[in-house]
Amino acid sequence: MQKLAIVALLCAIALFTQGAHARRALLQTSTGNTFPDYECQANPGLSPYKLEGAYTTSPSANGVRVCFTGAPVQPCPPSNPCCSQADFYKLELRVRPTCRRAIRSVTVNGLPAPVPTFTLYGPSRDKALFKLPRLNLTTANVTGAKICITLRDPCPNLAALCPEGDGSCTYSIGQSTGRHRCCPVNTLGVVPPPPSQPSASVATPATHRLLSSAAHVVSAQSEHHRLPGNTGVFPSNGCDRTPGSMPFTLTGAPTLSRSPSGQNLYCFTLASSACADPSSMCCASNLLKVEWSSYDTCRGSVRAYIDKIQYPVTWDQGGTFRLTKLNYSPLDIASKPKQLCIELRRDGPCDTIDKFCRGGSCTYSLFNTGKECCPTATTPTAR
Repeated sequence: MQKLAIVALLCAIALFTQGAHARRALLQTSTGNTFPDYECQANPGLSPYKLEGAYTTSPSANGVRVCFTGAPVQPCPPSNPCCSQADFYKLELRVRPTCRRAIRSVTVNGLPAPVPTFTLYGPSRDKALFKLPRLNLTTANVTGAKICITLRDPCPNLAALCPEGDGSCTYSIGQSTGRHRCCPVNTLGVVPPPPSQPSASVATPATHRLLSSAAHVVSAQSEHHRLPGNTGVFPSNGCDRTPGSMPFTLTGAPTLSRSPSGQNLYCFTLASSACADPSSMCCASNLLKVEWSSYDTCRGSVRAYIDKIQYPVTWDQGGTFRLTKLNYSPLDIASKPKQLCIELRRDGPCDTIDKFCRGGSCTYSLFNTGKECCPTATTPTAR
């Protein structure tokens, strides 16, 4: 009987061990050579979450801003809890061990998020990852969500940050609770190869359009890796930038005061001005809008006022800030100059005019209603 009991016990241990190995086979093992650095379900096909393959970069006041976009919810097996019960609580990026201080800030849809944590792992501590927590995305709001990080030296772009070295990066998505241990792993920044060229006998106009579109996408995604979001020319639409071509100007330096809510308020005076060429079409034009060369990172922390009345603002990709639909005539401004004021939130990333204006100097453009004329100038330093 005693021998039978021992045999039964050994069989039970063997079955338990076999079951444990089977369970671990379903999880990514933590051997030090994998990512992320803990046991979890890494199969991306079991999760509704992923990021778009392409990302954008643009200069910011504190470094280079890199933005990832939440992809539309993807189909997955609803019987699996990683599909039906997990949220998108954190983003983990596989990075180089030398990049501990690279990420300066994180935002989600323009709002500040917690500073990420940096972890070394592996038997030789030669691997690393950043964890970006409290993103608080779900299937209801992940599509199109913008997760942006600001990078600085020694890893000022994804090619320097991630060990792939080619601008791509491996990431995983973690949930707010560890009960199901879900960590779908994907790669962003990888441009898929264009589809093979069909033979002439089966090519159709629709096929040609599809191939052309695919080539355009590949080219655009490659550009995201090579170029910042701003080309360096402001404004960038090819209009006539000649100073003094319109009868308007922003006079003097912006003045600093406090807004009714206690924020920093910088005001410019929009006044009339003699045209360099009074006979030109630009000189007889109305003023449609004013644009400033700024940074994408300032979005969400800026308001505008015209003559103390709050005015809607718009932004363009690359950090162009504008007040538009003004429709002021030369006579309007000659009879009554306008106060254009920019409110900068004191707890935001661009709390002073030096941080709001690209390069520290406030470069602005005035546009006529046809947008052919855009005299561009720089105001003196704020006082």
